[in-house]
Amino acid sequence: MRWTPGAEVVVTDDGPGVPAELRDHVFERFWRSDSAAPGFGLGLSLVAAAAEAHGASITLGDAGPGLRVAVRFPA
Repeated sequence: MRWTPGAEVVVTDDGPGVPAELRDHVFERFWRSDSAAPGFGLGLSLVAAAAEAHGASITLGDAGPGLRVAVRFPA
């Protein structure tokens, strides 16, 4: 990875993760991979809207058993 000026916020969890083929869906409002899980499916759609408003990019990856979300803000 090449370093570029800016700030990065990384959040990881130890939940079940999100399969790579479903990761594009996590930014849709009210989408949840497991309907039995608590919550409304708004979290990452709000993160995506905030990132877009600030010109930031979002990268999703694996964090062991969980999900890694990195938001990169330009300088």
